[in-house]
Amino acid sequence: MPQRKTVIIAVIVIAVIAIIVGYYALTVLAPKPKPKLVIWGRATFTPPQMYWVEKKVREWADAHGVEVEITWFPVAEIGKKLIAAVEAGNPPDIVINGHPVARFAEAGLLLPLDDVVDKLGRDDIYEIKLKTCTWDGHVYCIPTMFEVTWLHVRWDIVQKAGAEDLFPPKTLEDIYVIAKKLHMVEEGVYGIGLPLGLNGYDAWWTFEHFWAGFGGGMMTSRSPDGVVIGKEPYRSGLKKALLFVKKIWEEGLTPPDSTEWVDASNNINYIQGRIAMTINPLSIYYALMTQKPELAAKTRLYVLPVSVDCGDESVFIFKTTKYPDLAKDLVYYLFADKEDYRKGFCESSYLYALPIFKSQMKVISEQWKKGKWPGIMEDPLKVVEKIKYHETAAFPLGERTTVSEAFREGFIWNEMIQRVVVKGEDPDKVIDEFHNRFLEEVKRVYGG
Repeated sequence: MPQRKTVIIAVIVIAVIAIIVGYYALTVLAPKPKPKLVIWGRATFTPPQMYWVEKKVREWADAHGVEVEITWFPVAEIGKKLIAAVEAGNPPDIVINGHPVARFAEAGLLLPLDDVVDKLGRDDIYEIKLKTCTWDGHVYCIPTMFEVTWLHVRWDIVQKAGAEDLFPPKTLEDIYVIAKKLHMVEEGVYGIGLPLGLNGYDAWWTFEHFWAGFGGGMMTSRSPDGVVIGKEPYRSGLKKALLFVKKIWEEGLTPPDSTEWVDASNNINYIQGRIAMTINPLSIYYALMTQKPELAAKTRLYVLPVSVDCGDESVFIFKTTKYPDLAKDLVYYLFADKEDYRKGFCESSYLYALPIFKSQMKVISEQWKKGKWPGIMEDPLKVVEKIKYHETAAFPLGERTTVSEAFREGFIWNEMIQRVVVKGEDPDKVIDEFHNRFLEEVKRVYGG
């Protein structure tokens, strides 16, 4: 009997040792799973930018033993996908080149990135770019680029029309004069391509040139009293802009299908030779330089008297990430080598992207002075220094807000434009309606 007890005890001891050894092997000796970062990106119109981001992310991931999952979304989908993911409680860790930002920052959903900005050199980043990423004194995103709008002009048609003396345009009214002068100089070529579609961002930011340029405004503060769409003198500025665009439409200076255009439509129409000029960032220039150099040689690019920065694309981190320090380090890595960023993200896009860093913009300026960027008629550095308006920032406030982003993301401004310009509704009634719609949203978001 004692011998049997000894055997049982030995078996128990062996079993316990086996359990301990097994647990140790599983928890200590077994390889631990890699940290994983889920990254969403907004696809760009210039593929080399995405190639560069992919390369940088995977370089960093390999060096840090981190698994990364990158998904790219089209321009018109990234905002909707992010909003849905946040509402479902499952946002990505990092967003690269994405938008919107204000609605997430103002809701307290993002990590502040002040320490990343300081490491990159706050003084080297253009103030207007930091301002559009700052809420309550903290920076919540890193803007990926300036995306300046340019007037793309068929210079061969300008010469046929004898209109050389009209360039560069000195006032916004000059755009109408030039469009009329260039219209049908060549059979089937319209004077201007003006996006007026309901489902695209281009209709909005193109109109923003005229709305802001003629003295209109959205907000002066984040409060009901700060809503100025229908208040003078801002009301008159908006009305003038609507009637200005309406004149171009009614005189047929833009193609009749402009009312159906999406974001790529004016690009396509210019590249196919259907329009003599259009307003757009340099994604058209990139396409010409890489696909149609013979048309690139006939194209000149001028900055409008009022220029808009469409560079709302930004890098930001959601608080829900399990690895905030790793996420911040990756964001820093993307921009830390500023020369590589300039070459890989900006120069590769034929300046569709202009650097957010003053030091790198100086390099671009020197290149331009030496003739590296043919067709661009003004020093890009000087152009950036003149920018007053940002695509998703409420003006004249100059800051991105939840409400201005919502009206842009939902294509609500497009509806306002179409109702006056295309459908011929009373501009005063439409202005009143959209002032009140905007006001109600401000009250909902900010109270009052």
